[in-house]
Amino acid sequence: MSIEIIGTFNHRESSEANPRSMGIVEPAFIARLAAAFEAADFDRVLIAQAATWPDGLVFATHLAGITTRLRFMIAHRPGFVAPTLAARQFATLDRLSEGRVGVHIISAPSDTETQADGDFLTRDERHVRSAEYIPLLRKTWSGERFDHDGTFYTLRGARSEVVPVQAGGIPVFFGGQSSRALEVAGRHADVYAFGIDRLEPSAALIASVREEARKAGRDVDFCMSTRIILGRTEAEAWDKAQAVLEDVRRGVEDMARKGGQPGVLGKNELAEARAREGDVLDERLWVGIARATGFQKAASTIVGTPDSVAAALLAYHRLGVNRFLISGFDPIADVLQLGEDLVPRLRAFAAQPA
Repeated sequence: MSIEIIGTFNHRESSEANPRSMGIVEPAFIARLAAAFEAADFDRVLIAQAATWPDGLVFATHLAGITTRLRFMIAHRPGFVAPTLAARQFATLDRLSEGRVGVHIISAPSDTETQADGDFLTRDERHVRSAEYIPLLRKTWSGERFDHDGTFYTLRGARSEVVPVQAGGIPVFFGGQSSRALEVAGRHADVYAFGIDRLEPSAALIASVREEARKAGRDVDFCMSTRIILGRTEAEAWDKAQAVLEDVRRGVEDMARKGGQPGVLGKNELAEARAREGDVLDERLWVGIARATGFQKAASTIVGTPDSVAAALLAYHRLGVNRFLISGFDPIADVLQLGEDLVPRLRAFAAQPA
């Protein structure tokens, strides 16, 4: 089965190895990065969201105007905009971009994050709201008139005259690993998105979502995110990893001196738990940088040559992962290297008969 290659878009030239304020918006850098993603043959980019960051929908609209084929995975938090209005916004952009929109529903990053925007529901309550919200997006995208009486929303005569270009509506991504999140993903998402873990627990997680989907009589696709560090040899790759780690440590120390925060989306408790097993898991899954950031970001990394990293990722493909969200630690240089050395291998390996 073919695979989708997804990147992470930044609105300023920054990473854990060179942290800068999330409020900075650099139009010239954005244009260069957009061109790099298209040149590197990425299919889609994640536009992440946080309570203090630039608006993702506005950002995606700008990207649609400066790219020709790049698709989007726009992070969106229910609770701040009515689902009917959000559906019309995304459908409008899907029309303007000729079918390039995807929505990543984020219901539970952290209580601190949601409360900053006035949302005081608990994590489970936010997932329950997402379970009501996603079907309302889909109903609005259908163009049919409908009423709705629910726990969080009451609608009368809801209808949108603008509907998505994409057949079946805009694809909905969803993440989270609590039992409530898995239930929502299985029953409502098109794509379940999760961060990389060892192969065995990843297989169990995929099986859990599939079981929830089976109960609802539907199928779900899977997207796995990971950071990548490549070298021409194994030794070169691990030397580069250590150099990146030193840069990250200096960045964390510099941020601490300036009074900044290492992350706003909550601690990655899973990566922290795996780190108790060692810094290198399943041969080349490295949690060294995640440890250096205090497990505040998705920084678990696959390290190796293009062939060995591709082989590692294809092991997850055999579990059912058809979409890979990959990134490095140098926003533009790593995108270009991934496009030259890794993306073609992934596509070629995935196309081979099982």
